Parts: sequence; structure tokens; C-alpha cells
Amino acid sequence: MATMALAADRSDQRPATIPQASYGPLAVLALAQIGTSSDSAAMNLATASLVGSLGATLDDIQVATALFSLIAGAFMIAGGLVGVTIGLRRGLAAGLSMALVGELIATLSPNIAVFTWGGRVVMALGACLVTPAVLGLVAALYQGRQRAIAFGTIAGAAALSTLSPLALGAVMDQAGFRLTFAIMAAYFAIVLCCTRLVPATPPAGRHARFDVAGTAVAALGLGLALIGVSHLSDWGILAPQKMCPFTVFGMAPTLPAIVAGLLLLGLLVPTERRAERRGNPLIPTVFVTSKGVRAGLAAVFVPFFYMGAVGILATPYLQLVTGFTALQTGLLSLLSGIPMFLLATFLPKLAPHLSSRLIIRAGFVALACACGLMALGVQQHGVTLPLFLGMALGGFGVGAVNSQANNAVACSVSREEAEQSGGIQGAARSIGLALGTALAGTCLLLTMAGGFTTLAVEGGVQHDLMAAATDRASTLMADDAFDELTAQWGASEDQAAKLVEAKSAAQSNAMRLTFGALGCVVLLSLLTTRNLVETAVPKSPGKTLGTERAESATRA
Repeated sequence: MATMALAADRSDQRPATIPQASYGPLAVLALAQIGTSSDSAAMNLATASLVGSLGATLDDIQVATALFSLIAGAFMIAGGLVGVTIGLRRGLAAGLSMALVGELIATLSPNIAVFTWGGRVVMALGACLVTPAVLGLVAALYQGRQRAIAFGTIAGAAALSTLSPLALGAVMDQAGFRLTFAIMAAYFAIVLCCTRLVPATPPAGRHARFDVAGTAVAALGLGLALIGVSHLSDWGILAPQKMCPFTVFGMAPTLPAIVAGLLLLGLLVPTERRAERRGNPLIPTVFVTSKGVRAGLAAVFVPFFYMGAVGILATPYLQLVTGFTALQTGLLSLLSGIPMFLLATFLPKLAPHLSSRLIIRAGFVALACACGLMALGVQQHGVTLPLFLGMALGGFGVGAVNSQANNAVACSVSREEAEQSGGIQGAARSIGLALGTALAGTCLLLTMAGGFTTLAVEGGVQHDLMAAATDRASTLMADDAFDELTAQWGASEDQAAKLVEAKSAAQSNAMRLTFGALGCVVLLSLLTTRNLVETAVPKSPGKTLGTERAESATRA
């Protein structure tokens, strides 16, 4: 069967309209958003502690990190359907409960396998319920200007969580990962208790059965595509690399996985047409056919793509090449986190009449300019002021886009569809973050390895040293650390200097090229903004086009 019945509270049928909510429940939703985002920050900070306490390798930690992103990207849309099927508040409570259990498993893990396949998997599944429920509840409880302010608050909460490494990093340094994840478990327990403050939204009658077929096709398709993209750098694109676990007709499995995933996603269209005739689609047709929805989802996707790329570029370079500590790197997050929080939170409230389409376009331009500044700020042996200015400008750009993007999607559809849109918006976030990380990392490693080989040959490095040096050419390293390796290879003082110079130049050039490519991608995304639904509150009496569409669809 393609559908499965889910238990739902049918004692309270969906009313024609849901009473306008106060901003009190919004605090609970914002806290839930901060929790899921801060969990990712805790994981990013746990590397040294996991290596020391559980004997984890860097490969183990990479698997734990990638697994969370893959699950979130593959099942986030299904989480949105679960929410509207059983009720969004129930979905939120279920997701927070799973997050609590996942953090407890991580806290008590005796080894890295339990930490990864227990704690991180359960936490990821919890996030697949929490994020769609948060976005769906905003769409369900608030309308008009209230909705714009509420979505801005949620975006501000996500931005505020970028500052959590300051506190979590201090705990991690002093007490290790166990206490850090125990604190996260306590946090989710508190938020779970607060969900009673959120008004219930009765489950929609047409979602009484769950779209199993659509969920399976979407999860498998997205999962295969994301696995392929995330392993382009370590498994290889065509020729298999050393870390490639198996081959497909003599080639790396990355491209076959991506192609298979895309083909499955193509099958999702007819699958969902059949599901919509039964009244329970995972992805309503309007999410695919509406130009406004597609443009809004692109606006949701781009900032997270940018953040994923910058996260894999700037932070490792600062720590591994220039010698910044974890605390110093956390402090630098203030440069982007503060403007991100301020614009996302207060722009919808202070400038409700400003064109939302103009704000998103200005945000995209700011992100592209930020990439250019960061490229200028990367130097061969360190970084300069433009890099930090670029990080700050990027915070303004992300904050501006996030202040409007979620509302642009919600205002393109009816109220009921807006409630379910939380799942596909959450998927756009997760996929953007995963793709940004994977593609930027792959671009960096490939250009760094190729650049090192060219520079080393031009610099006169001896051939017998090239083999050993090339193996480490795609790893970001400080000059001193690489110099120590040259001594192990038996390089003379002159050859060591040439190797260090080639390595330093290659990684700085690769960083600049990757930042430049990222800026070009963001600029191209401006083409998607033409069809954005305008959500600004008009100065003259009347309503925005998006609000009129939503209200007319609700009345119908």
C-alpha cells in the first residue's frame, strides 16, 4: 500500500480560522529553533573531546557530522507531513522528545559507534520533526504583519544560535563532550515542558493517511544524491580515490549515486500526483508548479548554502593555517552572528513597508560582495582585515534574506499548505547547508591539490619528494606543521622551504578561487528572485498579493 494510517486526535476538527495568537508561543518556537541549531554547534566543537574520550578518528567524526545532515535533508519533508497529520504541536513535542533522547544517548555513549548511530541519528530524526513544526506553527498561528514578524523572529533565533559556540566551547574545553550534550538534553527537556504554551492546531482531515510511497522515494532520492555530493572530495569524481569504499564499473560511486538519486526524485512527480488524488501528498503540486514557491525556496536555500560553504572554508583556515584557537574563532562568529540576528529579527518589524523582494535581492548582493572581500582577505601565510569585513557583511546579507524568505513561501500558498511548507522549507535549509559544505570543500581540495603539484614543479621540488608531499597537499596546514613533515621525508633545508612555499601558496590560492566561485553562484541566484511574492505591508489600505492569495484559498 502507498499509504499508512496515522493516529491523530480527531476530537477537534480544523476550524475555518484559527484565533490570532499572541507572541508568547513564539518564544517557545524560537527556543526550539535555537536548540536544534546549537546542537550542530556542539557537534562541531566536540572533535578533540571525542578523539580523546572515545578514541574516535577524524573519519569517525566526519561520518557522525555527515550522517546528521543526510538524515535531515532526506526526511525533513516527511517530518512536515507528520506534523500536519498528527497536529503541529504534537509533532513539535515528538521532535523535542527525540532530541532529548538523542542528546542523552550522546552523553552516555561508551564508544563512537553508539554516539553516531544512536545519538546523532535520533537527534537528526528529532530535528526533522522540530524544524517543520516550528515553521508550520508560525504559518498556522500568525497572519499578515504578525506572520512576517514571527518568521523574522525564528530566523533571528537561528542566527542567535551561531553565538552558542562561545558558551558551549567553554564547557567543552573544561568538561568535555559529555557535560556539553547533557546540558543540551536539559535544554530540550525544558523546551518540551513549555510546548503546552503553544496553541494546538488540529490535524487536517485530508491528511488522515500518510504518504508512505512518496516519503520512501523522496528520502531515498535525496539521500543518494546527498551521499554522492558529500563524498566527491574523498571518494573521487570519476577515478576512485584511496578512501573510496567500492567502485561501480571501475569508477567512484559518487556520480552513480547522484544520478540514481536524481532519477528517483524524477519519479517523485508521478508518485505525488497519485497521492494528491488520495488527498495525502508529501509534496502538494503547488510546491512544484508555483513560481512564487520555487523562488521563495531558492531564497531559503541560498543563505544556508552560503553558510555551509563559509563554514568549511573560513573556520578550518583560521584554525589550521593561521593558528586561531577555538575560542578566538567563536568570538569571530560575533562578526556575522550579531548583524544576522539584528536584521532577521527586527527588519520585518521596523520596516514592514519595505519591498521584501528588494530586501532579498540586496541580501544576495551583500553575500556576493562578502565572498569577494573574504577572497581578498586570504593571504599566503594568514588573513587580513577584508576577511573579517566580509564575514560581517555576510551576516548582514544572511539576516536580510532570512528575514523575508520563509514568509515569501508561506504567502504563496493557502494557509493549510503553508503549514505543511515547513517540511520543504526545512529540507531546503538542510540541503543548502549540506551542498554548500560539500561543494565548497570539494572545490577547495581539488584546486589545492592541483595547485600544489603545479607550484611544486615550477619551484624545483625534487621528484622523489613529490609523492609523499602530494598526499598531504589537499589538507589545510600551517607552515610549521608542514615543515615538520618535510623533515620526516628527508627533505633538505632548501627543498623543505620550496615545499612549504608551494603548499602555502596553493592553499591560499585555492581559498580565493573557492570564495570567488561561491560569490558567482550567489550572484546567479539573483535570477530566481523575479518571481518572489511581494509580502511587504502596503502603506495605503489594502493587503499584499501573498496575503490575499492565502486568505482567499482559506475561505475556499
